[in-house]
Amino acid sequence: MTRSASRRRYGIHARAIMADPRWSVLPLAARGMWLHLADTADVVTELRAPARGQALTVPDLARLLAADPAEVIGAVSHLVNRDIIEPVADGYRLKAY
Repeated sequence: MTRSASRRRYGIHARAIMADPRWSVLPLAARGMWLHLADTADVVTELRAPARGQALTVPDLARLLAADPAEVIGAVSHLVNRDIIEPVADGYRLKAY
């Protein structure tokens, strides 16, 4: 029996993400962003499979994470370099979750 979306525990992806070899080389802000985006992607499907013109931009990610856009820019660059998120035409897509 599967849990409903409202009853899922936050952090369900944490064990898999923290076991990924890329985890240890990421700065703290990028680690936190990866964890938060992986859980959020269960509900916000645009994070994993954005429709044309609907990918999340840096300002969108900052609002979603309630974070400073300047910190999000730094974390995004680390996540792109490690092939965790990828740029799409109008924003970013989460590849590893």
